[in-house]
Amino acid sequence: MYWRARLLESEAHPLPPPYPGLLPIIGHTHLLLGDTSKLWLTVKKISDYSMQHDGVIYLKLGFDIYYIISDPEDALVAANTCINKHFLYSFAKFWLGEGLITGSGDHWHRHRQTLKSYFSLPIINGYIEVFNSQSKILLSSLEHSTGKGNFYSTQYAKTYSLGSSYSTAFGKTANHEKTFRQYMKATDEMLSLVLKRFQKFWLHGDYIYTLLGYKKQESELVKFNDGITDEIIETKSSFSNESNSKLTHVPYQPLIHLILERHTKNAFTDKEITEELHTAIVAAYETIAISLQTILVMIGSFPKVQERMYEEIIQVLGTDRDVVKEDLRQLIYTEAVIKESIRVVTSVPVIARSVDKDVKLKNYTMRAGSQCVIVLHGLHRHSSWGPDADQFKPERWLDPATLPAYVATDATFSFGKRSCLGKTYAMTSLKIAVAHIVRKFIITADYNKVQYQLEPTLKSVSGHDISLERRNLN
Repeated sequence: MYWRARLLESEAHPLPPPYPGLLPIIGHTHLLLGDTSKLWLTVKKISDYSMQHDGVIYLKLGFDIYYIISDPEDALVAANTCINKHFLYSFAKFWLGEGLITGSGDHWHRHRQTLKSYFSLPIINGYIEVFNSQSKILLSSLEHSTGKGNFYSTQYAKTYSLGSSYSTAFGKTANHEKTFRQYMKATDEMLSLVLKRFQKFWLHGDYIYTLLGYKKQESELVKFNDGITDEIIETKSSFSNESNSKLTHVPYQPLIHLILERHTKNAFTDKEITEELHTAIVAAYETIAISLQTILVMIGSFPKVQERMYEEIIQVLGTDRDVVKEDLRQLIYTEAVIKESIRVVTSVPVIARSVDKDVKLKNYTMRAGSQCVIVLHGLHRHSSWGPDADQFKPERWLDPATLPAYVATDATFSFGKRSCLGKTYAMTSLKIAVAHIVRKFIITADYNKVQYQLEPTLKSVSGHDISLERRNLN
């Protein structure tokens, strides 16, 4: 199977057009060398070339064939058929184990079915108080940079995102807690390790990775964060026979409480509980933080959009009260701005999967034993969005009938059978944070000046991205 997948010529399943620059032996590997900013520029060029060739081309990386897909119809087929993730995701297994991000096969399917109910709308509505509380902490932090010119908003967005996910996962307030700060620091360091190994092919093998000391470093970080998680699990478990309010000590049901309920029914082992808690936190942390920063930049770049948002927010919320669940349905234009922002700048621009069996696309058949990359960046600029696909236009989301067909089956945060279970959680968190910020501050930014790097999430290069001025609410 694998030798056939690697042949450039095959009568059974001919390949789509190759991306330019194919060299003997190494194929296109040389194109991926360089820093993460260069890597993002290369991915955009590959995405554009794919769209120019009916949405499917191929790269040869070493001995492996990679199908690059930017056609929505073919992408949906691939996402629903190729369930197992690319081997590079295994670099996070030291930390996340077989959780939803890194797991495959029956193990992944069992966990997904079990965890699905934890992200239902009633449970997420219970987290609204957390999102309001963390938004107020965020506003207080942003005050220090108000009226002082441009500043880099990433750290503010990360603190809000991890503070919210830490609280909703563990049922503990994240504000001014030493353990939260330690958990955040260790989480950042583990993400850095995963990204470093992902980017540097000589670290892919265990021998060099261990020889250079990275294995020891990751073991110490995992031991530290697992220690925090295990301590919280033990505390919660000691109240397992008590009422819900005594178990959680908060007016909502944190993820740890819900998982421990399942644990009593032998749905998860102790190790799986820890893995899923870490997975839930890091999944929310990365995507929400990056998305929030992107949204603020886009709002600041389009003053008319920002003013229309502000008018809607004041009409729905007034000048000072918190967001309640009934408000969320009324913040229609605000939601459109959020979705359009993360369409234009997608936090996870590519998805890599293993092709375990022959998969029939519209014009080609992907060979079993090959790899495929679904380019969400390309999907979000496909001609099905219309001639203005490259433009920032929140109004396109106000009429669902005009959206591409694939958007009707998968929201902006997700695609296919491995779609993000936390998409409603993320949208609720972002909508509440953005409403608080826009109500209090006037944001100024220039989207055209922001440079990005692929790590493998899409992040802005450190620098100045927004400035804030207080609004006059009198």
